[in-house]
Amino acid sequence: MARHLLLAIILLGLALRIAHTSSVYGPSLNLDYPGDYWDYHIAAKQILAGDIGFTHRLFLVRPPLYPLIVAALEVQRPLLLMLNQLLALMIVPLSYRLSRQLGLPVRPALLAALIIALDPTSIKYSGILLAEPLANLLLAAAFVTLLALKRAEGRSATLVWGLAAGALIALSSLTRPAAYLLWIPMGAWAAWARWRAGLRGLAAAAIALPALLGMGLWQQHNALVFGNGSFTSVGTFNLLYYRAAATLHLAQGRQDISAVKQSLARRVEERLGNVGEASAIEWREIHRANTSQVDAAMREVALEVILKHPAAFALAALAGAYQSLIEVWGALSLVGALWNVALLVACAIGLWSLVRRRRFADALFLLLPCAYFVGGTLLVCTTCMDTRARVMITPLLAVMAAYGVAHLLNRRKADPSSPADS
Repeated sequence: MARHLLLAIILLGLALRIAHTSSVYGPSLNLDYPGDYWDYHIAAKQILAGDIGFTHRLFLVRPPLYPLIVAALEVQRPLLLMLNQLLALMIVPLSYRLSRQLGLPVRPALLAALIIALDPTSIKYSGILLAEPLANLLLAAAFVTLLALKRAEGRSATLVWGLAAGALIALSSLTRPAAYLLWIPMGAWAAWARWRAGLRGLAAAAIALPALLGMGLWQQHNALVFGNGSFTSVGTFNLLYYRAAATLHLAQGRQDISAVKQSLARRVEERLGNVGEASAIEWREIHRANTSQVDAAMREVALEVILKHPAAFALAALAGAYQSLIEVWGALSLVGALWNVALLVACAIGLWSLVRRRRFADALFLLLPCAYFVGGTLLVCTTCMDTRARVMITPLLAVMAAYGVAHLLNRRKADPSSPADS
């Protein structure tokens, strides 16, 4: 029965995603695609033209894994949309598996899978031509392997599961850079979770090795090809043109945002000793992929603005928290916002129920990636995101929410037993 219900949930999620994508792009799925997709499109065209060394400047902004997939499908956008929907849908059974690993009985675990299937943000961002579906699927698989690592018996199993988790985090980062430092908190978590069972050093090292190798090789590539040893230049770009720009925009009494970005771009160029009459748009395009000197100048200007206006920075962070956790842009805005509020309330209850039962390792496992991704968004990019900023942690939120609903139902039945003990 559980298998049949899980299959029904998967089919429901597929139907909702197809319906939403068709409503946006039409039955042919062949309309113009706005936004960041064109970075992947151009990068894939470069690969098809023979740039297997990833030397086009866009590869400093976008790591190569998703452009390789776009190139493998010969830039057929309808096929890419369908592939993205299938990749996003695979997170549903992985969320069920994650719930069972964390001790949830079958029904609450099915509820977690249903949350993924119905989640408006997940539906919206499975039907777009961005790297999120693949990156998030790899992350969900990494979460499953991390829990397998926690329960691994023996040195060999610990090593295998740790290497698998680190490799999946590295592959997710090479698809979309957001996770490139996730191995640090999760490696620390693995060492702590394995403290009593032993092999804590092996567990942490096994996670770190493939993560450092994969990301280190890409940073070395960027240093040799572009003169910039960063994993990606998009972080500093967002820090300046979104985070610092939003801070300065508030501090100056909501001056025109384009004028704010123009002044920031000019300050960067002046710091580099350049004087020109280029427009802010031209400067920003140049600054997206840049050398380490330009990267350092952008970071210095951004930090100067933020440190000079701490109150505006904090206010922008509050707005960013709302955008990252509640707001949904587009047709799903109202239902998405209401859903997100209910989801967060259920998550808080579920997390508290784990803490009350002293399941600190499981609570930290769920909380650390959420803090990492949301905190990173608030520090670097607040005004350029809606709940796309949290879609990669939706499986963890679904598990917490399922715990919260189960806790409320148990209280209503006056049953003191927990979901894990039932």
